[in-house]
Amino acid sequence: MKKIFSLLVIFAMLLSLAACGSSGSAEKETASQETKAASQGSDSPNAGSKSLVVYFSCTGHTKAVAEKIADLTGAELYEIVPEKPYTDEDLDYNNDDCRANKEMNDASVRPTIGSDAIDIAAYDTLYLGFPIWWGTTPRIIDTFLDTYDLSGKTVMPFCTSGGSGISQAVESIKQAEPGAAIKDGLRASSPDDSELTAWLGN
Repeated sequence: MKKIFSLLVIFAMLLSLAACGSSGSAEKETASQETKAASQGSDSPNAGSKSLVVYFSCTGHTKAVAEKIADLTGAELYEIVPEKPYTDEDLDYNNDDCRANKEMNDASVRPTIGSDAIDIAAYDTLYLGFPIWWGTTPRIIDTFLDTYDLSGKTVMPFCTSGGSGISQAVESIKQAEPGAAIKDGLRASSPDDSELTAWLGN
């Protein structure tokens, strides 16, 4: 009887040891998977990076595209608001004396930004949006570029336009921010532009 009891005790101990070994192995495997996942995350190009969508919009077209980019990327939004808002008369391009035409005829003009200052240093990537005026960036974008140093940052310009492309505007941004990595620009027809998601994947 004692012999049978001893065998039962030994059998129970063996089962207990096997269970502990299995549990330890599972814990090690889980820890290994977590370590691997953390390592993969740190190797990701966008790991820990912060993005900001900076935009200037008069009629709402650029704003709509900016909001779509923020939605797709998870970036924060910052609107460049002029201290003196543009009226319909200011944007009457058929009138040589309208405000917009006068500004674009004078490369030294820097319209004052009325929105609060922002800590650009907190961001790695900037999506910079604007309407095309006279084939390039509006002067208030020059104000923004003069105000903030974008050296070391990735800048992705985008625009809305009735017909003009963005290439001249991109060159202007490169001249203003030689220390930044200025990527190819996108002319977006609307927030649903089929080229938008492909451009964001670059």
